[in-house]
Amino acid sequence: MTSTNNTTPSDYVNCPDCGGAGEYEVEVEVIDHSNGGFIKGIMQTCEFCDGDGEVHEEDAAEFLIHVEFEH
Repeated sequence: MTSTNNTTPSDYVNCPDCGGAGEYEVEVEVIDHSNGGFIKGIMQTCEFCDGDGEVHEEDAAEFLIHVEFEH
């Protein structure tokens, strides 16, 4: 079965940015004048897949970095 844009579920792969979770942890600085402050981890929605955890395989291929070595 295909959708209106001719893609099938097999055309989608796990998001290479968040690993398919749809979100990832980022560290933010919290100001605390009496104790000097601290770093806090918060979950942020993945912008590459918009929180879906999957992207079209062509979009995932563009995310990868291709490195060629000389022989």
